[in-house]
Amino acid sequence: MAVYLVVLAWVILLKMELSLDVVGTIRSVNLIPLAGATVINGATDYREVVQNVLAFAPFGLYLGMLQGGRSPWRALAAIAAVSLSFEALQFAFSLGATDVTDLIANTLGGALGLALYALVRRALRSEARVLRIANAVALAVTVFMLALVGLLLAANW
Repeated sequence: MAVYLVVLAWVILLKMELSLDVVGTIRSVNLIPLAGATVINGATDYREVVQNVLAFAPFGLYLGMLQGGRSPWRALAAIAAVSLSFEALQFAFSLGATDVTDLIANTLGGALGLALYALVRRALRSEARVLRIANAVALAVTVFMLALVGLLLAANW
């Protein structure tokens, strides 16, 4: 989870840049949901919303693994708080657009991850089996993501 959160912060705050040149370059606020969606050839493009949902789904999975049967509402509140923190940091350090749509999409992604974990736990009827499978998948995805980050770093040096 720590590796995931570091990569997530790098993607959201530094826009995958290797330098701090992005700091202080962009500051905007959008408080109207879906108002910042891009229009391409007359059609609204929701790719960024979908990307935010997908980016935060693993967060929900990880919290599902870590919460140990506690209330999913606490995990969902933690996901929303982390997303809100990222948005506030973007504004404070002029790192990008602070957007309520991102907050909603990120929280939805985390909720989907929590729901997926709960569904698998219910289908397998064993917390221990679910944790073994989830840990194996998380390890594979983490290794894959670290390899991609390594390739990106190597290509830019």
